Amino acid sequence: MGVRPAVILPLPAPELPRTALGKIQRALLRRRLDEGEFAERQRRAAELTGRLRGAHLPPRDGAERAVAGAYADLFGLRPAEVGATANFLELGGTSLDVLRLKQRLRRDFPGRDLPPTAILRAPTVRALAALLDGEPGQNTPYDPIVPLQQTGEGTPLFCVHPGVGEVLVFVNLAGYFTGERPFHALRARGFGPGEPHFGSFEEMVSCYVDAIRLRQPVGPYAIAGYSYGGAVAFEIAKALEGLGERVDFVGIFNLPPHIRQRMNELDFTEGALHLALFLDLLAPAEAGALQPALRDLPAPRQIDRIMAAASKRRLAELDLGRDQFAAWVDLAQSLVRAGRSYEPSGTVASVSVFYAIPLRGTKQDWLDHDLRKWDDFTRGENRYLEVPGEHYTLMNAHHVDAFQRVLRAELDRCLRGR
Repeated sequence: MGVRPAVILPLPAPELPRTALGKIQRALLRRRLDEGEFAERQRRAAELTGRLRGAHLPPRDGAERAVAGAYADLFGLRPAEVGATANFLELGGTSLDVLRLKQRLRRDFPGRDLPPTAILRAPTVRALAALLDGEPGQNTPYDPIVPLQQTGEGTPLFCVHPGVGEVLVFVNLAGYFTGERPFHALRARGFGPGEPHFGSFEEMVSCYVDAIRLRQPVGPYAIAGYSYGGAVAFEIAKALEGLGERVDFVGIFNLPPHIRQRMNELDFTEGALHLALFLDLLAPAEAGALQPALRDLPAPRQIDRIMAAASKRRLAELDLGRDQFAAWVDLAQSLVRAGRSYEPSGTVASVSVFYAIPLRGTKQDWLDHDLRKWDDFTRGENRYLEVPGEHYTLMNAHHVDAFQRVLRAELDRCLRGR
């Protein structure tokens, strides 16, 4: 996993040599490549790749050269191959690459520590260099939308964060939509300096609806949400329909319509461990063993104990310190509090529910007794699509390829009216 191929060359299917059984003859394909049979295609691919890397527009100053050098190191390129318009996301940046780049830039630009969303919102060498070269300490107004992929003419997809509020979980998924449709993630309020948490579920939904309409004034819309975000996505779709707009796709990623009971279970201890599990700081068995010891401790001591037990390698990867984790727990708890008063009502046209192994019980019981209750909140027929992985892992590196295939096929079906 994680090995970048030496050569990527798009070929029409008829040019792939196959056996009588339809298997690709890899040795013959390699020989034809080595003999120069695909030289013209390689030349065209190199030209397009050069444009993608911005090679036609070289960096113009020290800041741009430093950022270009960071991109080159991260993606195994020569510095001369990375130009000023090279785009971090289009070069194949993953969620882990975002964090690696953040650490590299902090080292190369002392005193500047950009949040991951700043990198995602300014992904080109030139835009990121301008951000790093600007005056520090200037806070930008809160905008829930983080564009993760902006190419393609298809209907944009808006994906709402899970219960932890963050959107890095969508970065790997968004890359599969390159050239197909824009992919926008919605991030909770409260990560930026001085940003207040949402005071209610309704305030959050209203904020997200306004932001989506600012980005896409008219429908048809495609809205989805992961876990907690599924309930938010349902309410967004309902609000858009109430404004007279068409919502052709509502995607629910492994969440039933009734969440109040689960929100009431997520007290501070459960919420902190939930975040630690989501971030892969603890294994499920470790979290389960730690839980009884946390119950009688004050909140700050619970944070200390979780941080002491957390994977040091993973903390370093995430560049996550004790105070950051504590603030993140508080933000996640604000979303839990907002969800405790939520009760679904009304209907949308239909939903597509993507289900994986649940946190408790069997997948079949989860589907039959919890997820199918979405049928009470739609006017048409819903679809329930099984995806690999567990609740926390369905979009990680092991499962994202399979998940995106199911998601993109269902999205296309819904948007084409089939």
